[in-house]
Amino acid sequence: MTQLFALLASYLLIPILIRRKVKLSHTLLITAVCLGVLSGIGIDSLKEIFTGLWTNPSSLNTILVVAMVSILGGLMNHYGLLGRIVASLQAITQSKKISMVAIPALIGVLIIPGGAMLSAPFVDSIGQEVGMKPARRAAVNLVFRHLAMFLMPYSTSLLVVGAALPQIDIYKMISLNLAMVVSMLAIGNYLLMRDVPGKKATPGDGRQARLFKLVPELLLYSSPIYICVLINLIFGWPFSLAMVASLGAVFLLSDKRDFLKVCIKSFNGNVVLIVAVVLIMKDIILNMEGLMALLRSLFSLGNGTVTAVAVIFLTSLLIGYATGYSVAALAVTLPMISELGASLPMLHVFAYFAFGSSFVGYFFSPLHLCQAFTLQIMGVTTSELYREYKRYAPLLLIALLTSGILMIAIASRL
Repeated sequence: MTQLFALLASYLLIPILIRRKVKLSHTLLITAVCLGVLSGIGIDSLKEIFTGLWTNPSSLNTILVVAMVSILGGLMNHYGLLGRIVASLQAITQSKKISMVAIPALIGVLIIPGGAMLSAPFVDSIGQEVGMKPARRAAVNLVFRHLAMFLMPYSTSLLVVGAALPQIDIYKMISLNLAMVVSMLAIGNYLLMRDVPGKKATPGDGRQARLFKLVPELLLYSSPIYICVLINLIFGWPFSLAMVASLGAVFLLSDKRDFLKVCIKSFNGNVVLIVAVVLIMKDIILNMEGLMALLRSLFSLGNGTVTAVAVIFLTSLLIGYATGYSVAALAVTLPMISELGASLPMLHVFAYFAFGSSFVGYFFSPLHLCQAFTLQIMGVTTSELYREYKRYAPLLLIALLTSGILMIAIASRL
């Protein structure tokens, strides 16, 4: 219980410091120091966590990828590739409304830390054209860019589900996740996009010819975004290595003038610090054995489907919110789910609840990296963004609980 209070006390610093205009990276650094001191895990564990940040391949890869994505975004913006992608996509869709949804959703397929830095400039630019206020533009970028993590079988969260629960059929899991995807699209469109004009140009006789030209153009200029994904999928290279090909693609598509200088200028040290601190905080929390034991004891109280779902929901939500990292929540709850002895259909539903709950906690967490990057790019405060979420958040929770209850009713009959 003491560690729970230590966690809450440390996290209370975040809104206080942000309101005092302290940089987000510095705010998180101060919070991490306080959490480390109050956690009671000991100086040796703290040293191990800090050392592991630079020796653990996964953590190091994450930091390198974020650094390279910041450079990639700067390069694509400097050499006009972002503008060409936006122009091509808008010419294909002929609708700014569709473009504002499609662009972050498309870039979200990257499934890499820092991807919001690529989609945010697109949404920001189109949003300004339609007169959308900055806080809503930030919400649009965040809501629609996270659709892919529910659908892509190689998303980190789905890979964790497959590893922890090998009996789960990932494609069946994806089919269940469609309930959340449809809900996010419907609620997001109604609350955030309903005032955006959806006017389309009248198709002319030459539309097919224009598409024949525009689609290859879109694929060419967006290649720096997806080429790293293809390399990772085909060859299994880590993204930090695959990103070199993306930078090389920008080099080939650019005029190459001052390329190295632009790379250096595009590097965002503040963003890299944010990532490093969040990873440290995540590991501190996962090393707080008292807190983890408290959560496990709550889970062990589940002697029925309703109680089990309630514990899964609250545990996943809390850890996802506390760490700003949905995988941290899944790493705790999924092994526990495997010990419940549930039927295979019910096991899929429990996994769906854990997946959705951890996502909701992570999505609305002040440590959410995509949120941090989007706020920084669009010049929006956390409180301004959360005001945009005042109806979206409860409706999303209702959608998760309603869909889950229906799935339980169906699974219990199988």
